[in-house]
Amino acid sequence: MSVPALADVERLPIARPSRFSRTMMVSAVTVLVTAAIVPVSTHQLPATISFMPALLAVVAAFDILSVLLLAGDFRDRGDVRLLVMSCAYAWSLAVMAGYGLAFPGGVMLDPVLGTSPSVAPYLYVAWHTGFPLLLGAAWLPWPVRWTRATSPQWRRQVSLIAVATAVALGAALVAVVAYFGPDLPVLIVGLDTSRMTTLTAPVAVPLVVVALMLAVRGTREFYGPERWASVAILVCLCDLVLTYTASSRFSLGWYVGRTMTVIAAGVVLMAMLVAFRRIKARAEQDAVEDALTGLLNRRGAMAALEVLGVRARRADQPLGVVSCDLDLFKTVNDRYGHEAGDAVLAAVGRVLRDSVRAGDVAARVGGEEFLLLLPDTDVEGSRTVAEKVREAVSRLEVVGVPGPLTASLGVTVLSQHDADDSAALRRADQALYEAKHAGRDRVVVLLDPEPTASSQDVGLTKSSPQR
Repeated sequence: MSVPALADVERLPIARPSRFSRTMMVSAVTVLVTAAIVPVSTHQLPATISFMPALLAVVAAFDILSVLLLAGDFRDRGDVRLLVMSCAYAWSLAVMAGYGLAFPGGVMLDPVLGTSPSVAPYLYVAWHTGFPLLLGAAWLPWPVRWTRATSPQWRRQVSLIAVATAVALGAALVAVVAYFGPDLPVLIVGLDTSRMTTLTAPVAVPLVVVALMLAVRGTREFYGPERWASVAILVCLCDLVLTYTASSRFSLGWYVGRTMTVIAAGVVLMAMLVAFRRIKARAEQDAVEDALTGLLNRRGAMAALEVLGVRARRADQPLGVVSCDLDLFKTVNDRYGHEAGDAVLAAVGRVLRDSVRAGDVAARVGGEEFLLLLPDTDVEGSRTVAEKVREAVSRLEVVGVPGPLTASLGVTVLSQHDADDSAALRRADQALYEAKHAGRDRVVVLLDPEPTASSQDVGLTKSSPQR
């Protein structure tokens, strides 16, 4: 058991990843919001000059972080599909930059790419169609040889080349649209976007639907952040639907659609950050927890001893220290196998958890060695807990291990005269050694800093069975 107030030894709960629940919930909310906005999407709102620059800045930040994290994940795992996803965000970043330069007020009031009023809408359609298509392409049913992990020595070069190529292709598309803009059919007249809907919706919407189907099919067996790619594509689809039904810039549907652009750019990123937090929490928990028994390991126990020792000295309160060792445990492993030995250790771990209070610490500090730290517990209280543990171990019945189990325990209390907290730990170990030497299956208490000064054997008077 851990000390609740200690952040460095706290056992952090790790949420088990759900296969569909969160993605389905976000998808359902997105569809419902879209369906609710569509009937009133044409409602005109005031033009807000700062809206587009803020939106583009947020999306750019999300895209850059997504590129870095996905490319880094590819370098760690070698999965080409992650690299393709990274390229989707790199391509999106380049095309979005062109869109910002072409949209009035996106970066400047007079667009840098203002050769034609059709440049911005064409880039918008290319952006919101190409990005989901690239995400969907990442989850195509590729041949098995294509999905094999890339060799580690090539991953860095491959990721740099792939991302740079995606940015270059996006920039090339922007240049082509800007160059041929005056010759392209006009999509927006003033604020009216109905012509854009008529000309581009029959192509863009089906393509995004195909990308969505590919992503849903390709990620259905995955539990990591990549399963959120389908949600990003769905949000892009809803963005297009609202834009097409709004029929005008700066309408309610237009504003909500642009807001969904932010969600589409950030949903996979947020999933990755949550996953990384869980990995960090798991690593921190594994660093201080024994996987077999669920108790703290030696590192966690030493951290707890350091903190509890300081508290005990400041408050002038006792801190009981109990060292416990299973008797002749090697014989259990040799006779009945390591699986039976693990079952015994797990059972003893349950005994220790049941024998201490909230706020006490129970730890497995070695193979069959355990440690109890008992704040605000004097020697009598510590001895009572130790005897309780000894008796509970003797009553254990473990499948595959016939005969009684026994444990020897050494008890002491942290003294104000101890040079450090480790002195109490060494004294408890010395008491444990005396319990072993006296015949096992007993509790021995040592009170003075010098182990030879005073010892009290409170174990069984009869000899213990030698196993």
